[in-house]
Amino acid sequence: MPSKYKPVREGTFYSEKHGRIVVHHGYSVRIHWSKDMLDYLKQHYATTLNEELAGCFGVSPRTMIRKARELGLEKDNVWLRGVYEERRRLAMAASKRKSYPSRFKKGVRTNPAGEFKPGHVDSEETKAKRAASLKKWCLTHPKEVKARAAKIAETRRKNKENTACSLTAGGQI
Repeated sequence: MPSKYKPVREGTFYSEKHGRIVVHHGYSVRIHWSKDMLDYLKQHYATTLNEELAGCFGVSPRTMIRKARELGLEKDNVWLRGVYEERRRLAMAASKRKSYPSRFKKGVRTNPAGEFKPGHVDSEETKAKRAASLKKWCLTHPKEVKARAAKIAETRRKNKENTACSLTAGGQI
């Protein structure tokens, strides 16, 4: 049965297809990492973007990262923080240009018609709807109601004790 791949010559040579020196073993293509390439990678990896280095070597960013990890190289944390901060600022500027505010600013009102007004009083119909909804919830969640009631009773007991202690400590009783 004939193979669908064309055999390539074995060994290390310059490949016009890949645009770099490669090592062929059977049908697989491996990158030939020269001493100069490795020295350049070691010298510049910590403070250069992966895409830029990959372009210099004519390999994919993933291949370049894999080689850097193999060599035990890491990015400089201070440099990385600066890159992240710069990209964050650029994203915020682009967001503002496109009228997508990145966050709410103090005093911005998103829905003035739906806000409560000072002195607002609910209608009797609204009060009845809320009471019915609360009653329905209490009937469907008895464990939560008991837990909440116990918590309220405990808080009231503690407040009562604290009040009694403060009155006796002050000498008022």
